[in-house]
Amino acid sequence: MTRADFLRAVRGKPYDRDALNCWQLASLTQWTLFGRVLPVADPALVADVRERVRVLATHPERANWREIAAPVDGALVLMGRGPGKEEHCGTWLADDGGLILHTDEPHGVVLDPPLEIVQARRWRLTYLVPVGER
Repeated sequence: MTRADFLRAVRGKPYDRDALNCWQLASLTQWTLFGRVLPVADPALVADVRERVRVLATHPERANWREIAAPVDGALVLMGRGPGKEEHCGTWLADDGGLILHTDEPHGVVLDPPLEIVQARRWRLTYLVPVGER
């Protein structure tokens, strides 16, 4: 599947807490476009923001990813109030100067410029790539 085909297939789909939340979309994107496998998330994390923040900060999978200063195509993006307080995720795509593919309840699956997310939600963006990748 090409990137364009994938984006056409997912863009505009409604957010679904059980079948298409932000982690599921990030996992699907990482696998489909970059061949990377992310761990399956406990569905209970969707409703429990504090637990989700804790898991994103401390999950053993985090050791397999390293933070980078500037995003690259396919970077996993964690979003939240600050380091270790991330509660949302997406994937940075180099298309159109850089957009984040993510989903949330009010908007469904969207491609947003990083600056728009930062300004609208006052979030810090953390870009991650697998250890060993540039």
